[in-house]
Amino acid sequence: MGTYIPLLRDYELQLFKKFKPQILSRKTPIIAIGGFSGTGKDTVARFVHEFFLKQHAMDLKITGAGEFVRKIAIESGWEEKRLDEFMNHIKETQDKQFAEKVDIEIEKHALKTALLEGGIFVGRMAPFAIGQNGLTIWLEVAAKVIAYRISHDPTRAEFNMDQEELVKRIKHRDKTDGTRLERIYKISFRDKKNFDLTLRNEGYSFLELRKKIEDLLTIKFPPNPLI
Repeated sequence: MGTYIPLLRDYELQLFKKFKPQILSRKTPIIAIGGFSGTGKDTVARFVHEFFLKQHAMDLKITGAGEFVRKIAIESGWEEKRLDEFMNHIKETQDKQFAEKVDIEIEKHALKTALLEGGIFVGRMAPFAIGQNGLTIWLEVAAKVIAYRISHDPTRAEFNMDQEELVKRIKHRDKTDGTRLERIYKISFRDKKNFDLTLRNEGYSFLELRKKIEDLLTIKFPPNPLI
């Protein structure tokens, strides 16, 4: 099977047994884009979307982890208008089993949706969940670069925050989140050798980054000469 997350392998096998004809007949490609907060996942997702629209006339749906959180909240009995409360509940709850269950359910939803529908999937764990079922891109950026980006973004809560303090927060957040996710999923964020592209997204201009992504996609998905 394709997923790199051990906990999902039995579930993946169940999906193939139940939906094999639909999975094998799916024409839409799967692209998974991962990395911690501030690494440029949404920007790369737009590049991927534009490539397929232009080169293959395919309008691939971009799906973030938040969409699956919404589904899980509703399945758990929360009203859609109270989704912010659900998110805060996950972050603040002392019920670690519930929080871990939500994490795992997010990746189950991502894997199932990818296998049945295809598309572009964005989230920290997306490349690990999708694995060999699709094309995987992992992004990394130094904490000081992330701090600069988000402290200069007026849409962020960290707008105008002190740079040194923000770097400390980012390093602490990524270490804490990384340790928790590695424990839950039994994976290592250092083990990215099987990803199609691992990119330090900090030394590239906007155009250079786009070209890196387009070069990879052109190799994996040659443009349609009839378009």
